[in-house]
Amino acid sequence: MSKKFHLNYWKNIILFSGVFVLAGCAMGPDFVRPTPVLPGHWQNTDAVVHSQASPEPWWSIFNDPVLDSLIRRAEPKNLDLAMARERIRAARIQRSAASAESLPSLNGQAAYTHERLATAGVGQVLQPLLGLPPETQGQEPEGVSYTNYSIGAVASWELDLWGRQRRLQEAAKAELTAVQADMEAIHLSTQAEIARTYFQWLGVSEHLNLAEKKLEKFSTIFTILQAVHAHGLLAYVDLENQQVLYHEALEEKDEFALKLASLHRALAVLVAGRPDGEMPELAKAANLLDMKIPQIAVVIPSEMVRNRPDIRAAEARLHAATATIGMAQADFYPQITLTGQISLDALTVAELGWNARNTSFGPTLSLPIFNGGRLSQQLKLRHSEQKSAGLFYQSTILNAWSEVENRLSYEKFFLTQYKRQISLLRIEKSRIKVLQKRQQRGNISRQEVLEADLSKNTLHASLANTYVALLTNAVNLKVALGAD
Repeated sequence: MSKKFHLNYWKNIILFSGVFVLAGCAMGPDFVRPTPVLPGHWQNTDAVVHSQASPEPWWSIFNDPVLDSLIRRAEPKNLDLAMARERIRAARIQRSAASAESLPSLNGQAAYTHERLATAGVGQVLQPLLGLPPETQGQEPEGVSYTNYSIGAVASWELDLWGRQRRLQEAAKAELTAVQADMEAIHLSTQAEIARTYFQWLGVSEHLNLAEKKLEKFSTIFTILQAVHAHGLLAYVDLENQQVLYHEALEEKDEFALKLASLHRALAVLVAGRPDGEMPELAKAANLLDMKIPQIAVVIPSEMVRNRPDIRAAEARLHAATATIGMAQADFYPQITLTGQISLDALTVAELGWNARNTSFGPTLSLPIFNGGRLSQQLKLRHSEQKSAGLFYQSTILNAWSEVENRLSYEKFFLTQYKRQISLLRIEKSRIKVLQKRQQRGNISRQEVLEADLSKNTLHASLANTYVALLTNAVNLKVALGAD
């Protein structure tokens, strides 16, 4: 072999080695998972901290079979969840499409053309070349018509020298992760909304029951006062005042009945997908004040970041935005596409065969020279989008931190309020027992006992409100912690 051959040989080896080295690289920054600045512990809790997720669903802390049934039934019929599942499907399709970008493409093609050359001189020259019959001696053709048949295929493959397609796949995969986290967030939000609506329904049911008892007591007092008035021992204006109180109690009962029906429809939409959906579980619902207030074990702040789906979605979108920077940077560099083509071309269908083949193969180099600054602006835009995604991630962390602290402080407040109201209700019950004994001895009238019972009714209603607030805040706290 000649020296020149050896030199060219090694030049080609070095060239192809460089191409494969470049093909292993990807433009742009690699994504590094951010480390958020968080405290080591929460300020507003003395609760036990745990680090292991429970195998039971988060709503099992309420130990309510009715709530468990409602949430599980909502899975297949809730429209928000159905839309979220469809978004995941679309993101998976997008990821598959991004992966297909790096694969070679093969396109078949077929053509039929009928042409006529009108120039007599050119037609006369082409007539024998095309195999057409000669014209009459001494006459030149005004034109030549012929037909061309073509069938073939074209294959192309863009070499991913600068990692653009890999960054595209990376961004699509990160976006799929974000959409899956969105699905978890919607799932959690739907479950929490069912629990909140159910507890509100229990609270209004309790208020309706209390309103009915209150109305019954007012009716009894009014009957007593009517008898007293009949004996001339009570002014008519006092009797009218008691009648007003009775009608106010009746309006209050009707308002609670209306609110209860509205909550029932809202719960039916969440669970059954329609406002007239049947919910036989509610017939077995527990008494609100018989429910146990759960004690929530709180995870450490750093685990909250891993548990909350909205934080994981924000992180995944930051990852996707980082990957798109590499895509924009790769657009500044040459693109090399390998193209191959084979076709069969003939003037008649019968002549289409292997001997009529035309082939071509070779690389195509595309190099951006002037584009009016479009590529530079695109790169700046991608950097701006990454910065925005990073700021959104930080904002999501801070909002979650603040939300957990707020829920923990509310829990303290409601528990203090609950203990105070339980104490007041206990005192009021003891007072009523004393009054009942005095009535039995004939020292006081029945009206005084009934009026004291109305005071207990008011304390009972306040306790029901606090109970609902405690249960609802427990739901919100679990959601704020990511419902581990």
